[in-house]
Amino acid sequence: MLLFAGWAALSPEPMAWIYIGVVALFELWLVRRVRQAGSGPVAPAEPPYRFTEEEAALVQRYRFYFTYPALARHGSSILAAIGLTALGLAPWLTYKRVLLPAALIGVNLFAVARFTRLLAPLVALRIAAARGDRVALGMLEVHDPAWAKIRAGNRPESKIGG
Repeated sequence: MLLFAGWAALSPEPMAWIYIGVVALFELWLVRRVRQAGSGPVAPAEPPYRFTEEEAALVQRYRFYFTYPALARHGSSILAAIGLTALGLAPWLTYKRVLLPAALIGVNLFAVARFTRLLAPLVALRIAAARGDRVALGMLEVHDPAWAKIRAGNRPESKIGG
């Protein structure tokens, strides 16, 4: 992303559109992967995880984050790069009078923010909890126990006996 953003800054006319295309391809791929993770209800108290009601609600809300943790971690890094480059590139392209790509890159920050909440929910939950949101505080409290149950349920020896 940084390479494409640098090219777009040096040669705005053709490269800004290529940057937008690369970002759009990544985000379309990410939408498809998030949908594949599903959004159906997570049943509490069922083996192998035996989630509480609160843990099941957390896992259901952030299904992609809990289903594909490594992919979520790497995806959030790419989203951070997209967001940071957009913050610099949109004003620069506006200064260079390449207005349509600048506007598209700037508006895309809303999509980056939404994806970031899905892929890295702890940041958003901590901010909401610091502002006094009790639901976010409750989700933060059950985050670590939910991960512990997921790790325990995914161990090979737990699947043999259950």
